[in-house]
Amino acid sequence: MDPQRHELAAHAAIPLGIGRPARHIFLCCDATEAKCCDRAASLAAWEHLKRRLKERGLSGTSAPVAIHRSKAACLRICTAGPIAVVYPEGVWYHSCTPEVLDLIVDQHLVGGRIVEEYAFARMPSTPATRSSEASPEAVPVPPEP
Repeated sequence: MDPQRHELAAHAAIPLGIGRPARHIFLCCDATEAKCCDRAASLAAWEHLKRRLKERGLSGTSAPVAIHRSKAACLRICTAGPIAVVYPEGVWYHSCTPEVLDLIVDQHLVGGRIVEEYAFARMPSTPATRSSEASPEAVPVPPEP
């Protein structure tokens, strides 16, 4: 291990809120070979997710508790997309249109409640996923404008 690289990475993580209790959403979009949904629809969903998190004050270095987001070219569920997965709970969602992403942001990412009508799979409950540290119930956020 290179200690200097380790220190650089650890330092870069601080302003991003990495390591604080938060959730992370991965959205399947912009695949080279779109199978689960239209590529343009997946990119529109991604842009909407970025905009919505910013509007709610949940992204960026000044967010009180950052919700992390990552674009995944493929999550290997090649139907009913765009597909998203939210960690630490490991809840998988189908049909992630902008409207569905609004529900996921408000109910799950912020409120800690799974959007059951779109959830199709989840990781089994383990002591780590049951602890309040690993899986925050709600994320404090500023009120909507």
